[in-house]
Amino acid sequence: MSSIDIQGLTKVFDTATGPLLVVDDVSFEVANGEFVCLLGPSGSGKSVTLNCISGLLEATRGEVKVGGVPVARQKPHYGYVFQQPRLLPWRTVEQNLRFALRAEGGRAVPGEDERIRQVLELVNLSGYEDFYPHQISGGMQHRVGIARAYIRNPDLLLMDEPFGALDELTARRLRSELVDAWLKDRRTVVFVTHDIVEACYLADRIVVYTPKPTRIAQVIKVDLPHPRVYGSPELHAIETEVLSAFERSISAFAETA
Repeated sequence: MSSIDIQGLTKVFDTATGPLLVVDDVSFEVANGEFVCLLGPSGSGKSVTLNCISGLLEATRGEVKVGGVPVARQKPHYGYVFQQPRLLPWRTVEQNLRFALRAEGGRAVPGEDERIRQVLELVNLSGYEDFYPHQISGGMQHRVGIARAYIRNPDLLLMDEPFGALDELTARRLRSELVDAWLKDRRTVVFVTHDIVEACYLADRIVVYTPKPTRIAQVIKVDLPHPRVYGSPELHAIETEVLSAFERSISAFAETA
């Protein structure tokens, strides 16, 4: 497991028209085993924050620590789930996972067959080892993407709108399966979304981002047990609170723009 401590994170990109401030002095923490959603409009710096946590991007100012260690000094041991599964189409499900497992060292890993079996069981894909990506549904491909993130037994899962391109029925099923998998071992998860219903269904806490340049509008605790029920009065009350915070952040941005 890995805790996350972000203090004064600021990210500026150099562009043809000058410096572009995307993330502006953001600070928050994520506890070991916590599921935190970053919620904000498109372009609000959510993915930039995720990439600063992973060490793929270097902070312009501020500091990100994972497990008490600055990311600038040592990249964390993480799994990354993208919006699109990005599977290798010429490899089977098992071969995609084996490739990911061997990616760091370039050679066979002890116990890899058992590890592949475990993660396929975790995402309910046992029996699909020999299928190619084009032979399974889009939802199943996303499950393979989640299995790939788990395959190297990471301390931290970073998820960048993994269900954003799916129809709502498929997304709901995968959210439920993701929660089931997370409850089994309580890995630390940071999940990026612009979907209020999704954030409320998944998260222990929701960090509401303002439009760019990003600041934190509010942090909302979702004090409801899992599994949660869509449309329940309790979940609806949280959704209303988050929507109000979201709308306030948009209004405040419009007034200062």
